[in-house]
Amino acid sequence: MSITVKAVRRGAAVLILAAAVLSAAYHFSYPIELNLAMLPEEIAAFHNRESEDWDPSEITVYDSAGVGNREYYLIEMGEYLGSVTLKRSLTGRYKIEYLTYGDGGLRDSIVESEGRKYLLLGGRDPEARLARITVSIEGRAYELEKNTPRDHFLLCAEIDSRVEDNHIDRDRVTFYDTDGEDITGLYDLSGGGI
Repeated sequence: MSITVKAVRRGAAVLILAAAVLSAAYHFSYPIELNLAMLPEEIAAFHNRESEDWDPSEITVYDSAGVGNREYYLIEMGEYLGSVTLKRSLTGRYKIEYLTYGDGGLRDSIVESEGRKYLLLGGRDPEARLARITVSIEGRAYELEKNTPRDHFLLCAEIDSRVEDNHIDRDRVTFYDTDGEDITGLYDLSGGGI
């Protein structure tokens, strides 16, 4: 056997080994098999790497919305309202990309995927009266429907891709009940981003 054939075989073996190592590293960099029952534990573990200890039993996961390769979940951590963003890998596994929580009753964000933009709006609806929300962004009105009577919601709507803002102006949000009455005054519109 010539030296060239041996070198080619060795090189191929090294490439196969390197590909296997890179594949395993990629797989384990997305450690989460999406299982909603286990998500509070994953959130607590992610949070507890750098901060105070949260017990998974203090974390409740509510609605979700998918945009592109990300899943957004509305959560409560104790008394705080928040959200967690999961990024999906090519293999269908996830990693927590972002976690936020704080005071207030509303969370929002404008996110982009493949050149399209989406409004995410989530919050508390303690009396489950909310049916519809209108939001004005840069002079255009968008409507989000809440189809199920629950005490929390996370809604998503595609918006104009030319919008430059990342968050909404809370003064341009109106909540309506099933009769079409403005019930905005019943809600805490303070809060933060998703």
